[in-house]
Formats: sequence, structure tokens, C-alpha cells
Amino acid sequence: MKIFQPNWVHHDEKSIFSIDIHPSGERFATGGQGCDSGRVVIWNMAPVLSEQAEANKSVPRVLCQMDNHLACVNCVRWSGNGLMLASGGDDKLVMIWKKTLSGSGGGIGAFGGGGGKSVEHWRCISTLRGHAGDVLDLAWSPQDRWIASCSVDNTIIVWDAQQFPKIVHVLKGHTGLVKGVTWDPVGKFVASQSDDRSLKVWKTTDWSCFKTITEPFEECGGTTHILRLSWSPDGQYLVSAHAMNGGGPTAQIIERDGWKCDKDFVGHRKAVTCVRFHNSILKRSAPKTNKLQQYCCLAVGARDRSLSIWLTALQRPLVVIHDLFQDSILDLSWSCDGYTLLTCSGDGHIACLQFTAQELGTPLSEEDKNILYQRMYGKNANIDLTAQAEKEMIVENSDFLNVSKSNPLPPTLIPQQQQQQPQLGGMRQDGAGKVVQPASQPAAAIKSFSSLAAPTPILKQIETKTADGKRRITPMFIPLNDDNGPAGSHATNNIMPSSIEFGSKSSETSTVEIKQRAHEEPTIIPPPAERATGEPTSKLDNRLKKMATAPPQKAEPMTVPTDPQQQQQQQLSAPSSTIQPAANQKLMDRTRQPATYPTGKATVIQGHSFKAFGEVRVQVQNNTVKTSYGTLSRVVGVVVTAQRVERKLWETVVGSPIVCFAVGAKYAIVCSQDHTIRMVDIKTGTPVFPVLSLTSPAVLSAFSSNSQLAGVVTESGILRIWSVPEKAVLLSTSCAEIMSGSFVTILHVSDKGMPFIVLSNGSSYSYCRKLDSWMLINSSDPVIRHGLIGNKTNAPVRNIKTYPLSTIQSYGSFSGPKTNSFAELHSASWQTSAAIAFIENQIKICEMIASPAELKYWYSMLGFQLALNGSEEKIRQVLDDLLGASHNSLDTCRTLAGDDADDRSVLGISKQLLMEDVLNHLKTQTKWQRIYTEYLDQLKFLKERDGGGGGRDKPLME
Repeated sequence: MKIFQPNWVHHDEKSIFSIDIHPSGERFATGGQGCDSGRVVIWNMAPVLSEQAEANKSVPRVLCQMDNHLACVNCVRWSGNGLMLASGGDDKLVMIWKKTLSGSGGGIGAFGGGGGKSVEHWRCISTLRGHAGDVLDLAWSPQDRWIASCSVDNTIIVWDAQQFPKIVHVLKGHTGLVKGVTWDPVGKFVASQSDDRSLKVWKTTDWSCFKTITEPFEECGGTTHILRLSWSPDGQYLVSAHAMNGGGPTAQIIERDGWKCDKDFVGHRKAVTCVRFHNSILKRSAPKTNKLQQYCCLAVGARDRSLSIWLTALQRPLVVIHDLFQDSILDLSWSCDGYTLLTCSGDGHIACLQFTAQELGTPLSEEDKNILYQRMYGKNANIDLTAQAEKEMIVENSDFLNVSKSNPLPPTLIPQQQQQQPQLGGMRQDGAGKVVQPASQPAAAIKSFSSLAAPTPILKQIETKTADGKRRITPMFIPLNDDNGPAGSHATNNIMPSSIEFGSKSSETSTVEIKQRAHEEPTIIPPPAERATGEPTSKLDNRLKKMATAPPQKAEPMTVPTDPQQQQQQQLSAPSSTIQPAANQKLMDRTRQPATYPTGKATVIQGHSFKAFGEVRVQVQNNTVKTSYGTLSRVVGVVVTAQRVERKLWETVVGSPIVCFAVGAKYAIVCSQDHTIRMVDIKTGTPVFPVLSLTSPAVLSAFSSNSQLAGVVTESGILRIWSVPEKAVLLSTSCAEIMSGSFVTILHVSDKGMPFIVLSNGSSYSYCRKLDSWMLINSSDPVIRHGLIGNKTNAPVRNIKTYPLSTIQSYGSFSGPKTNSFAELHSASWQTSAAIAFIENQIKICEMIASPAELKYWYSMLGFQLALNGSEEKIRQVLDDLLGASHNSLDTCRTLAGDDADDRSVLGISKQLLMEDVLNHLKTQTKWQRIYTEYLDQLKFLKERDGGGGGRDKPLME
């Protein structure tokens, strides 16, 4: 890899807000501020890439300069065919430029840079007026059919690129400044990101909003000038700018399959401003196995002035470069040959990174790319005979006329427009859908060595499981020098080039080192001036050639502290694995993580540890006070102000070492090695209970999401749940009957006092006081494994308050065959029976744990499965149950009205509403039209008779 910083590329010391490489790779454009107007400059690429061309006076550098924008230019983008250049700026205009013959055209903008003679002549062929505010980003659609522009007027305008300045559609729905827009390479969607803390996906068929994603952006502030998101060239991944995870900035990965949000790129210290995928799908042979790998490459730029390059075939960044500029990175662009990356900054400079085929791989040919698209999206697929027979069936019900004949999509757990619910302990939802977290790495996942150097770089890294269940992968050390010894690694078997997976995988097949960290001390890296001096320059990669007069600082890897008691922070460290941050430098705890005990035994907390709820933190430190009576442990309550200044609220001491503690909104529970438990007020430190003592020390403690209930699990398996305000025990039972040689690793308490536990063997349970028994939530049972993996199209959910069943099941670690969805399962009798049995059990669990949102979802999933593979008998049985006894006889209904009043709803949800969901899925299959019509008529009759019956006013068929 080489880095260049051509200092002759500038806008008279003004900011450069955008950069884009021409599809031919011979020129590139920059947009930004001019002397007294917006400026667009087209530059020659040859002097950037070649020292010889740069020194040759006869080789032009500036090809054309256009100062036609009345205000700063925020974005420049070349069309896919390279014939046109679009620019958008603060003057609310989008200008379309086209090259003309020298001396012809003579129109607006046909002049060169700096008042000198122009080498090329580019003319503004169209000015697009429609926005009411600054235009911040632009994107051409595949095949240059449309161009989309987004603005601070909260809209996205889609323009007809064949008939400028015709407007195809104005996309409205954002409530904040829209700062980024990108097209799906398949052409089905266009995505936008806004300051309203949302990302929207719009359908190109009718320009309606197809999906709104808000959860990863809830903590974000409007701190970036732009939010440039990007879609992967295979269409499978959409990566956003400026997301947050546990208080830290990330680039959120959104998977097209179910729009899951359970992965992100971490490590940058400030907000991510722009991401840009490589234009091509890349390929190379995996080390040792020589099996074909297909993957994507992504560049990420941020306000911390650092740049990171990621490959989806690797579980760590390929390279990280710190302090590349003096200001934020604002735009990125890959060349079509795939080995050159240009980036620009608000400080008015650009940088060029050159890679080799050995480092990045080779681009996929158009033929191979088309084959991949056909496999992924069904292009030119053979006609299914069953589907063909269904098409030839006579449609008897008009509701079936407009039903799409494409593969039906399974329901999603989290409705698109639903407001995000408060989450326990800062937990995040990882997406919309049912939980599955298979332990085995999917066959299509790709892992390999980095090919930056001939010796293979070490692959040691940390995969940290955070409190919200996310897996964050951070390399221990990414060497750029050639003196590293080889590290053991192996590629995954059965490579399937049709699927590209990001590298957050299970520990069973990954070579990563997995650690769950609790009670860790966060640290920061000292400023460069404070770091160890005398770092030999030979530590830099000998391929990294500094060719600019003002070169950037050296490329540095991301590292994490090696002390297992320190908070896992995504840090940017000096390129030496021996440099450790100063122990007295601390940052705010980013993620509250559950304590884990590998042996199931209570372990004394080492060092200084704290947990927080809101602005209040509870800090514990064992064996800090030496007295003649013995050693005391200190517990301190502090409040952290908006300026991040700590103010002590209270302090107390404990006579025995602390093994675990938990913090809620009002109370904190502290458990000691001498079997004692203390409940204190979080604001004053005053005891709420007298000191309690159990038969063994607690290993886990937790509060409910409303902080009214507190629970502990001891070494011997005793489970206690107390109602803190009432100062009374709510549940007293034992986990011993289900532990069977394992131990409890996770404890959650619902607001209703329902305990959820996860054991070390992966099984999970919930205790039902009504049945006085433990309910099985997840285990190695084949029916459960088949059911959960069959639902993997929907992302794991981490919201214990709203979706307790899905959250707990997501902690399972049981593997199974790789399938993409229920829709792709074969219709073998055992699979259908197993799927229906699993779903019906999920429904019963939801009823017992009082989870109405999940109950509705699983009824909808039952309808989906029955529509695909169910029998008429089973469908009728389910529909009859939802109709109830009243559908058989009006007299029976009137006689038993009082007894059946409660039978008309489940957990407050009308059974008629659940029936509508089932019928809507039956409507996707023409073969069920007669059953659909029969039960729809009965449902309409009951609604009219009951005056709505608690259901929706208009019956379903919309």
C-alpha cells in the first residue's frame, strides 16, 4: 500500500467537501468552496499516481474549473457511463455537466481553472431546481436512469436522468436534514440518512417508504456536516454513517436479508461521516485451502481524522490510518480498477491510497457478477412448476388479483413505524425479527489471512460480547511491518461464493479469542506527545511510501487493553503491542456488561469497577481500607454532569469483598463474598433492606427494567426476587433442578417478576409461578433448533422489556443447518410438523410470560407457515380456535357471553385481529382462496354483529 498527499490539489486553501473518481480512472472531480462562490474542479489523475507525470511540466494537472455555483459545493458525482458530472451545493441547485469539444458550446461553465486556458471544456447542460435548501448529497442510480439529491429541506428528489429537469418523485418522510443518499445496486431501493436519527429505505416501484430504521441512531446528535452511507456492490449490505453503540461511534451494518442491524464497524473515536464500498465484488483464493473467496471492501472516514479499510472476508480492519488530515474526512471514492482510493477533508487537502491485487484481491468479472445476481435475486431463474400451476388456477376472490407472485416474506417482530421502547440497562435492539444466533459459522462465511505482507499477519483479536448481546471484534494488533511471524488460521469449509458474510462469527469456528468483560476500567490512549518516544521508523510497512511534501502520520492499528479487568474500548493505538495506556486515564463506561463466571463460582471483583444508570454511577473497589478489624471494601455513588465532571454523592464501606453488584434507576444491590446482600438507595447510599444473608454468595444480580424488582442467583442455584418498594420477597426458588452440572451465566428479571436465566450449556429457562415449574425457552432440542434457525431472516432482538422471549432465545449457542428462512425450507413432513410445533409452543410461552407483541408476531408467523406448507385441517383448526365458540351458534354466543367475554382476546389483543393476520398470509397463496373467503365472511359477520368487536374498524383486505 502507498499513500500520497498531492499538495497541489486544493481550492485556494478552502474546504473540499466532495471527491469522485471518473469511471475511466483518468480524472477525478472535487467540489467545495471557491474564493467567492462554489467550485467544481476536474483534475488529471496521472500526476497523482505517477511521480514522473507529476514532475513533467507538459502533463496538465487541472483539466477544468467551474465556478458557476453561487455558494459552496457539497457533492460531486460522476454518472456510471462517465458522460456527465453532477454537482450540488448550498445554492439549492443541482448542476449537470457534460464535456464538449474544445472551443464549442461556449456556454456557461466552459472555462478552465484559475482563469488559465482550459484543457477540457465542460458545460452545464441542465440546472435542476426543486430543493428549498442546501443540497448535501447526490447519487446516480444503476444504469444512470435517475439521480437522487438530498437536502436540508428534509426531502429527497429523484430526477429523470433521461429528461432533465423532470422530477420523477419527491420523497418526503424525514423530519430532519437529509445528509446522505445511496442506491441499491440491484435497483429496487434507494436509501437516505437524516439528522432525524433515522435511515429510510424507499421502494423504486412506487417510491413509498419501505423501511425506517431508527434504533442504531437514537443516541446520535447532529454533529456531522454529511452522513454519506453506502450500499455494497452485491446489494446485501447497507452501511450507514454516524451510528452509536453503547455510547461509542460506529458505522452500522444493515443486512438486506430481514434488515437486521446486529453488526457494526467500531473503533473510530468520533462520529463516522462517510462510508464508501468498493465498486466491485472482489475475489481471491483463500490461504492454504485455495478455495474461492468472494467479498466486499469498504472504506470508513470519521471526524477523528482517521480512515479504516475493511474486507468482509476478514474479521478485523485491513488497515487503519490516524490523523490523515487536520480536519474531518468528508468524502471517499474508489477507482473502477479497484486499487485506488481518494479521500478529501475539510482542511482543503486530499489523500490517495494505492493498493495491490495481493492486498485487496481482483474484481469479479461482469459475467461472474451476473451469475451471482441471478443466484441471489432470481434473475432468469427456472419457472417453478408448482408456482406455474398456481398461476393457472382460476382466481375466484378479487383480493387475490393484486397478490405478488414473488416469494412471500416472513413477518417481522418489530413493526416498521413502531416507536422504540425503553430498554433494560441500555440494551439495544439488533433488528426487526425473531431471534437466532447459531453458534456454528455459516458455510458461506469467509475467513482468511490479510495479504498485505508476504508473512501472514497475526490474527489474534478480541471478540467482546457486550451487555446487549452484540459481538464486537477488535484486533489485538494489526502489523504493517514484515517482521511478524505467521499465525495459525484456516478458511471455512464449503465456501459458497453466492453469499458474503461480515466477520462477526461464533466462537466455535472462528479463530478469534472470545472474552466477556465485566467490571472493567475504561482507558484512553495518551496523546501522541505522551507516548513512548524513540519508535523506530522501520516499524512502518516498508511498502508505505511517503511521497507528499506534507505526509500524513503513520498508519496505526486498532488495539485493545490486554488487562482483562479493563473496559473494552475501541481505541486507536501506537503500532507497538507493548505500549499500554496510562492506568490513571479513564473514560465514561460505554457499555454495561453482565458479569460472567466461567466456573459458576463467585469471584471477587479485582481493581476499580463501576456501573451506571443515567447520570449516576456506583463504583466499587475491594480491599482498599485497611483497619485493625480487617480490610474493608469501598462503595461510592457519584453523579456525572453533562460536562463529564464527577461529583460524589455518598460513600459507604463493606466488610467483605464484593463479588457482584447491579444498578437500577433508584437502587443498587451489592453482593459480598460472605453470602451477604445489601440494597442501598442510589442517590443517598442509605440501606433499603437490612443486610441479608443467603446460604452461598451470589454470582449474578439484576434489576427489572422499571427498577422495582431485584434478583440474585447464588452459587448453589438459589434464586430470589424482591419487590424493593414493598420490601417483600416475590419469588424464592432454586435453579438446581435444571442446572444439571452447568451454571447460570445470565439473569434477567421482567417487570412482572418473571425470571429468565441462561445456563452455561446454552439452555435458557423462565420460571412460571402459576405452574410452579421452569419453562424451557431454548435448548439443544432439535425442534427448537430447527425453529430458531428457520427464523434467521429476522435479526436477533435485544429488548428484554418488550421482547423478552426473543431476547433470551438470542443467547442460545446451538448450531444447525444453514437456511435463509422458513420460505426456503423444503416441505418435508417432519419440517412442517416441527415448525408448527415450535411456533405453537412459542405462542404458549408468550401467553405465560405476558408478551403481547411477541404473541402477535408468532400468530402471524403461524399463518405464514400454514400458508406455505400447512394442511387444510390444521388451517381450519387454527381459524376455528381464533373465531371461538360463538361462530357456530348465535344462541350459544348469547348464552355464554359472560363466560366467553375473556375468551375473545389474548393478552389484550383481539382474537379477530390475530385472525386477520393469519388470513392475510393465506391470501398470498391462491390454493387457499376458498378457505380465505369462507372465514373472511364469518369474520365480517362477527364484526358487524359486535359493532367492531374490539378489532379494527375495517376488515383486513387493504
